[in-house]
Amino acid sequence: MSVITVKNLNFKYPQNDKAALSNVSFGIEKGSYVAIVGYNGCGKSTLARLICGLEVPDSGTIEIEENNRIGIVFQSPKDQLVSGIVSRDTAFGAQNLGLSEGEVELRVIESLNIVDMLDRAGSSTSALSLGQTQKVALSGVLALRPEILILDEAVSMLDPESRKEILEFLRYWHKCGNTIIQITHDMEVLSDADCVIGIEEGQVFYYGTQKAFLSNEENVKRICGEPLPPRWLSSPEGVSKPSLEDVALKLENVSYTHDAVHGVFNINLSFPRGTLTALTGPSGAGKSTLLEICSGLAIPQEGSVYCSSSQRPVLAQQNAQAALFEPFAADDVAFGPRNSGMSGKPLVERVKQSMNAAAIPFEQFGERRTFELSGGEQRRLSIAGILAMDSDVILFDEPTAGLDSRTRNEVMAMFRRLTDEGKTVIFSTHKRDEADFADREIVIKEGTVVECRESPVVECAAEQRVSKPQSNALSELTPSDSATLISGLKKLSMGLSRSQRRKTSPVEKLSPALRIVLFFALFVFSLAVRPLWLCAVALVVGAVYGLLCGFSLRRLLSASLKILPFLLFFSIFQMIFHPALPGETHFTEWRWFMVTPSKLLFCLAAILRTDASLACISGFFVSTPEYDLMDGLNVLLTPLRLCRVPVRYLILIIEIIFRFIPLLVDEAVSILKTQTIRGGLGNVKGKMAKIRAVVPLIVPLVIQAIKRSEALADAITMRCFK
Repeated sequence: MSVITVKNLNFKYPQNDKAALSNVSFGIEKGSYVAIVGYNGCGKSTLARLICGLEVPDSGTIEIEENNRIGIVFQSPKDQLVSGIVSRDTAFGAQNLGLSEGEVELRVIESLNIVDMLDRAGSSTSALSLGQTQKVALSGVLALRPEILILDEAVSMLDPESRKEILEFLRYWHKCGNTIIQITHDMEVLSDADCVIGIEEGQVFYYGTQKAFLSNEENVKRICGEPLPPRWLSSPEGVSKPSLEDVALKLENVSYTHDAVHGVFNINLSFPRGTLTALTGPSGAGKSTLLEICSGLAIPQEGSVYCSSSQRPVLAQQNAQAALFEPFAADDVAFGPRNSGMSGKPLVERVKQSMNAAAIPFEQFGERRTFELSGGEQRRLSIAGILAMDSDVILFDEPTAGLDSRTRNEVMAMFRRLTDEGKTVIFSTHKRDEADFADREIVIKEGTVVECRESPVVECAAEQRVSKPQSNALSELTPSDSATLISGLKKLSMGLSRSQRRKTSPVEKLSPALRIVLFFALFVFSLAVRPLWLCAVALVVGAVYGLLCGFSLRRLLSASLKILPFLLFFSIFQMIFHPALPGETHFTEWRWFMVTPSKLLFCLAAILRTDASLACISGFFVSTPEYDLMDGLNVLLTPLRLCRVPVRYLILIIEIIFRFIPLLVDEAVSILKTQTIRGGLGNVKGKMAKIRAVVPLIVPLVIQAIKRSEALADAITMRCFK
């Protein structure tokens, strides 16, 4: 019996002449395990969205058996998180089902335990690595207990151990009678499936059993590609072996911490010129942090980074969407070289070479709009933009995540060509064969290097070392000019989305509802008082409240001094517009401007009121994080709920605001990083030049804000919010 029946399905995105899906038909049996396979951009994710009801087909039908809840884990995990705390995000969908508090808590514990994230239940979602974010996105869907589970490359960014655990759970979930649909390029995932649906250019080219699919060598090669050879089999004849004496990049005693636990600690590494190095380790181990330090995007708290090239190392980030700035693909690849002064035919030739090398051919994709590209195509385009910088040291953070096997092999072959040309390539990966393909593998766990493996080629070079001077002396790599701003934005994001922590201050020990009432009363009092002596009392009360909340008097004084110039500026207007009392002394007078005792007292009272309200706001912010604010509002608005007022909508809006602001800050950080790498924020002179430099930051951020809001709306819909 078919739980999902698709008949003659056709769909085309607006402003795109080519159909995403054309005349697609198939049926999925209840309790089956289905793999949907195909190259990047063939229509797999579009098909998943149509099945979920997030898109409406142009023609054709999709029939789903009643009483079958669908859960989907999107390709981009950050788009799926609703709350700022891990446990609350997992609970969101279960709460929407109207379950009891005890049942919700039980589902949260079970779901987080399945993805091995129970120890991070109280963590901020903004503090997670991309792999950890993917786990949390999966846990939020599992808490819904869906009868039909759709996974869009949901294990592509997980480390091998986590991936193994998730796949084992999916096998168990399938045995319990649930239907699983996996969109994948992975042979291991494919081998678990009962049925395979192959899609190419929007059409079904295979629909049948997994056994029949795997027995056809052409099908397997078509989807899974050729296996990557280990390093000692992949080095072409006549290519000189790398020398460990010629160092391109070096890290000495480098440490960088996000908090007391997470970061990298005392890293000492050297990267020889012309070598391909793989960074491996669990999600959140510190691989991305290490790459950012090497590229100058993060400032190490201890130690130094040295580079032999005058060119700064360039980094292709995990977040491919944030790396795209121009509306058309070729223009985006040209962005970096153009900023370095290249133009004309050399620029066009550089763009063509970079796009072709990144397996996104110029002739086919050059005039395509960037927002029309699939996730895998956007990743390849972002790689092309980095290649176009032509740096001697190139860094890639999970460059093959979400790529089909054919494209992945092309990207890895490109890495080998780059090293054969004398460039130094470092990339992070969770794939075993990619690590074996590299010259060296550096294993990182909990921020430290635990192992460094070298292929026989490099070992041979180490045994046959000769006294050879380095082509360039190493010079210390200074952090980029934007590194301080990036660090500040990261701290802001962490401050806006804080982890649950032990309550230490007296006010924090009060219930969330009582904290909100206390703040509101003190805040209104600080704004409402008028006599000078009451304003002074309000300031003292506000300062005491801030101290009891855990906000130090020193920080309060610093904040007051920072806003004092603005208050004095507005006091000038008050001297003009506030009327003087009859018969009082005029200390000075010039046209409409006069200084009198009553005006001075009025301005002083305004300053005291502002400082008092600032103390209240500061105290409330440190003592009442997002999750406590939601809980408190839930209690205080109970009377309205009893009157059938839709309080849940109001609370959700506030929660989304708290979630969305740090999300946009993170997006701004990603955009700023790529702009820095690609020379978009160079030294500019003149007002118009400064405006032009800011536009590349604002426009992508606005576009990403729109995309994020749409994705968040989809996530809320699929998490059963009504």
